[in-house]
Amino acid sequence: MTAPQENDIESLLDRLERAVFQRQTKEGVALLLQLLQAMSTTRSPYGILPPSASPEERRAAYTRIAAMISALICSPDFLIDLGQIDFLSGRKPMLEAIFELSGYEGPFHLLSYNGQRNADGGVTLRANQVFVLSLFYSLDALPPELMQGVLKLPADQLLPLMVGWFTAPFVHHARGEENRSILIEHCAKIESAKPTQGIIQAMTSAWMHCSYADHVRKHEIKRSLNEVWRGLAKLGGLKSHCSPRQLTDRPKLLICAERMSAGHAMHRSYAAGLKQLRSKFHTVCMAMTGYITADTHDLFDEVSILEAGIPLQEIGARIVRLQPDVIYYPSLGMSEWTQLVANLRFAPVQLMSLGHPAPAMCDTMDYALVSPGVGEVSWEYGRKVVEMRATPPFEPHDDVLAHQVDREKFNDGRLHLAVNSSLMKLSPRFLALCERIEAESPRPIHFHFFASAAGVMYDRIRQVFERRFRYFTLEPSRTYGGFLKVLERCDVALAAFPFGNTNSTVDTCLVHVPTVAYRGNEPLSIFDRDVLRMAGMPDWLACDTDEGYFQTVMRLINDEALRAELVEQLKMSDLREKMFEWRASEDKTSFVDAIEWIYRNHETLMASSAHVMRAGEPIPA
Repeated sequence: MTAPQENDIESLLDRLERAVFQRQTKEGVALLLQLLQAMSTTRSPYGILPPSASPEERRAAYTRIAAMISALICSPDFLIDLGQIDFLSGRKPMLEAIFELSGYEGPFHLLSYNGQRNADGGVTLRANQVFVLSLFYSLDALPPELMQGVLKLPADQLLPLMVGWFTAPFVHHARGEENRSILIEHCAKIESAKPTQGIIQAMTSAWMHCSYADHVRKHEIKRSLNEVWRGLAKLGGLKSHCSPRQLTDRPKLLICAERMSAGHAMHRSYAAGLKQLRSKFHTVCMAMTGYITADTHDLFDEVSILEAGIPLQEIGARIVRLQPDVIYYPSLGMSEWTQLVANLRFAPVQLMSLGHPAPAMCDTMDYALVSPGVGEVSWEYGRKVVEMRATPPFEPHDDVLAHQVDREKFNDGRLHLAVNSSLMKLSPRFLALCERIEAESPRPIHFHFFASAAGVMYDRIRQVFERRFRYFTLEPSRTYGGFLKVLERCDVALAAFPFGNTNSTVDTCLVHVPTVAYRGNEPLSIFDRDVLRMAGMPDWLACDTDEGYFQTVMRLINDEALRAELVEQLKMSDLREKMFEWRASEDKTSFVDAIEWIYRNHETLMASSAHVMRAGEPIPA
């Protein structure tokens, strides 16, 4: 199926309605796909309509689209081919949002229209009906009877539905979290699936987004997705090819970088460490075009750019030609090519760090390299976990260096709380706690959600917040400098949980906003604590229970003097030195020292009975 050229949403909607009303079902399906493509490429920070559009106009637009989808799939001559199914599966979050934003307020009517009504009031659906209808149900709306049908689907149909649900960037209801947990517990059912090209991007997103679930075994789906990735690699001619291990004075280190653009969170988190590597390794950075900028090339000896659409076999061939002694993944979870390559063996030593702080769940990842004190909560990470001697500092964004904090706050009688977390991190537990804060606060609360939402998802999240909070602002995407100017006007920041923040908490500290965070028992729930410690903030701001979090927020709401004291601590602290410089001169080689130690001691480390070790220290037997 070729991508549509037309991008005028209103015009496409008019043509879609005309085709549906004239019962031109085949043309209607094609126009629907064009409309969805246009909506997915419309990146307006204020939804799919102009900012001046009223809630009624927004609702009417989505109702028109939902009505046409309903008419199409209920039509007796409704048919879609495999390519169209892939297209719809890859846009599942948008399909869900369309119905929930419409006057239907969900796809519930589709179940009644398509199913056979039983004497007991239940509905019976054929397998193909279960699949098609489930494309339009969010986890928050999915009823138990439809979930039961979903779990009976063959692997090739279950896979696109499951990855679509895990790709969904926003689960906001307790029922949605329960449904997500059910899928996690049945994820092995997808392992025999043979994915089509159309859902590879959704698989990539699902592999990453499972980390945002609120389930103790949430990463298990990665084991199942890894099985699918390995099958896909085999079909694409991509296979392991590893040169024999030979120690050398200057080993070749391949850095598979998912993101390495100046200003990106990956660059901010790892540039200081990457700078060290050239002293002891010949470094080659491999990155996809568009995800690395020229101003980061000088971190490496060589840069190998992968062109868009490059065949899998060619990626493997390029790595084999490099003959790396070590492969290092600064992150895993944001690109399909890294997930494929990481499931294979291309170097005698392979390691990752926690750029997207979640485990790879594959035996080909020998080591996870973590900061001091993180090993204790890294039981799922790598065959071995190695703690560095020191935590590398962050690389400052150019706008941070130029930014001067303005002390002017909002002056409307409300206390302004910043939620500086992307929409994937806004879990049902966290949002319920925000509702409780608003309900029990002695003074009016105004939330500022910096959710990085755009297009349809901006409209969807705004609708949810309109129903849950009295005063809120869903902040649109801005330049980094513009974002800091809004953030600094808030009184307190709340880090979402259970996933937590890292760079976002750096930002709140830099603009002197006291931050409350959640400290969990896994790396992705511990970094806020470490950043707050780095900034000199008290440990009680990082809480280990929901109730403790709530009480800490209420303490700050009720005690203006305490808030002022914390602000003054941040103001008087040399935050730029603490965040952006090494604490001691001997730490300036800790990153490269750790990777060299792993390289030199690989066999001994693998033979050790210990799972967590500290770089440079004696290796347990």
